[in-house]
Amino acid sequence: MADKLETYKAMLKAAQSGDNDKFLDWCTDDIEYHYHVTTRPLVGKEWVAKFLNKYSDICSDVDLKIHRHAENDDCLFIEGYEEYTDLRTGTRVAHPFAGVVEFRDGKVCGWRDYFEMNNPKQDEAQQA
Repeated sequence: MADKLETYKAMLKAAQSGDNDKFLDWCTDDIEYHYHVTTRPLVGKEWVAKFLNKYSDICSDVDLKIHRHAENDDCLFIEGYEEYTDLRTGTRVAHPFAGVVEFRDGKVCGWRDYFEMNNPKQDEAQQA
């Protein structure tokens, strides 16, 4: 079985290339995905597919860097930085993030993302 970090990276690559089916192949049928931890989770592959389609409609030029990670038997923790262009406004959005990805039988069954909803990069420029 591939290690959890490599699976995570492959999933991100699939999503960024628009191959949502490949992304979903790594998910359990009952996956619970919190795209932002304060929102209700998306449960099941169908809801995650809808989210992926919406995300690709509003975001482009995604650059995601992983700075740190840790894993145990069934869980991967990630810290990183994400940048993308919001196609609705043309604005470049950038923010740090953390994520917790849970695995069952080699597939992702839970995923929680933690990040600041506003744009810290933009906030810093406005305060200068």
